[in-house]
Amino acid sequence: MTVEKLLQIVVDSCDNKKASDIVVFDLEKSDFLYDYSVICHATTNRQVEAIAEEVKENAKENNYKIYNVEGLKESNWVLIDLGDVIVNVMTTKDRDYYKLDKFFEKYPLKEV
Repeated sequence: MTVEKLLQIVVDSCDNKKASDIVVFDLEKSDFLYDYSVICHATTNRQVEAIAEEVKENAKENNYKIYNVEGLKESNWVLIDLGDVIVNVMTTKDRDYYKLDKFFEKYPLKEV
């Protein structure tokens, strides 16, 4: 299974649960230990949790390993480590506050 297929599963999972402003930063030519960073947000903690659970479920169904999940209990900012793909699902408030997109803005966006 390829990283591109995993990336498509992640983006489709986020989209299925109505995540907002899904962006994928291409980090393949950087010093990061992973290839892609996916960032999206939702208006409520419940929706953040639903998006994260959808990503986890679909990754497992397609035999991808989930290395770690952080923040699911509070569901303000859930980080899912899928090895070559890191997924950040945040509330709108947290995305505005932490400005994670700004951290990655020097890297190209990946069309998925």
